[in-house]
Amino acid sequence: MIIPSIDLLGGKAVQLRRGNPDDCALTVDDPVGLAQDYARYGEIAVIDLDAALGRGDNLAVIERITARVEARVGGGIRDHARADRLLRGGARKIIIGTQATPDFLRRYPKDAVIVALDAKKNRVVTEGWTQTSADTPVERAKALEAFCSEFLFTVVDREGMMQGTDLEAIRAVVEATHNHVVAAGGITTVAEIQALDKLGASCQLGMAIYTGKLSLSEAYLALLDWDKTGTLMPVVVQDMGGQVLMFAWADQAAVRRTLETGEGTYFSRSRQEQWVKGATSGHTQKVREVRWDCDRDCLLYRTQQVGNACHLPQRSCFGPEWFNLAHLETILQDRLVHPEEGSFVAKLFADEALLKAKILEEAQELTEAPTDRDTVWEAADVMFFTMALLARRGLTLAQVERELRGRHGRRRG
Repeated sequence: MIIPSIDLLGGKAVQLRRGNPDDCALTVDDPVGLAQDYARYGEIAVIDLDAALGRGDNLAVIERITARVEARVGGGIRDHARADRLLRGGARKIIIGTQATPDFLRRYPKDAVIVALDAKKNRVVTEGWTQTSADTPVERAKALEAFCSEFLFTVVDREGMMQGTDLEAIRAVVEATHNHVVAAGGITTVAEIQALDKLGASCQLGMAIYTGKLSLSEAYLALLDWDKTGTLMPVVVQDMGGQVLMFAWADQAAVRRTLETGEGTYFSRSRQEQWVKGATSGHTQKVREVRWDCDRDCLLYRTQQVGNACHLPQRSCFGPEWFNLAHLETILQDRLVHPEEGSFVAKLFADEALLKAKILEEAQELTEAPTDRDTVWEAADVMFFTMALLARRGLTLAQVERELRGRHGRRRG
């Protein structure tokens, strides 16, 4: 797995040398846009350097990112209130360093926790890498293995230097634990990423991709199993609500273009040429995520589809579109932008007080429903009006789902 990293300082994405806040190599002003671009390659990492250093935080920016993309979040998580807020705000996992003790970690399900093993000269450092402990990364990994699902091992001495990482130090941590290990610090070449992959470790990338020394798309392509598939990779295309839209083939150039531009790009076996979905029809695909399968010989594109994906007059090549909450959400969002004069939905969107009153009315009727059929009917009303309120306020079902995911499995108190 390739994990692009976004380090936040003063609301901007930065890259520091050896973690020194006074030695900033570069700055990106739009971390949210950067996160959406990086998310095509997989889950991203977001690190709050201000919080780690104890001089503020970037929670507002982080929550804008986690509302849009899948992200693991770390930096300055030293109390349960911050950890809870990040998980409920959409963080897929939280990265704990300084506060990584059994008592702190056991409140959360293992699958939601990554322990940071940040090391200088083979000793774990904490408090924003300013304090050195007596523990080695291997010792810390063995002690905390039962309380997390992953370790993020950063070779701080190599961080931001673009001079290569320490493969042997990473190997020692990988061999010391049954948990998955993500390596960071100095990773600069595709060869290093492939070497880490052979060790069974993922990589978290920063400076090398910001400066262009390492191409994310080339690294991604290098980890796919082209020997098994030949020159073409099968691609399943799905909308963001989960419906399968089409199946196609892509060569390396087409996958590269999709990753770099977000335009759904494929290879036609009949015409023997590359083609971009919607280039002639206008039925374009904005690819939000590209994911490989467990064998890395098939890809999944998750897209925002404009119009039909099929050449027939239907949205999906696999038949009529099913109706689900994601479909309803799309309809409501469209009606908000293109209101139909005289419609009840338009009236709701124009009068939030009316919309709120309908939610209260239907919620009361739900609690008083006398039969199973009435219960389903009233629940549908509550869900419809609630989704209308979400749409009116620019919120999404995905944000609600992430809030629920953040609550799942936590111990109280």
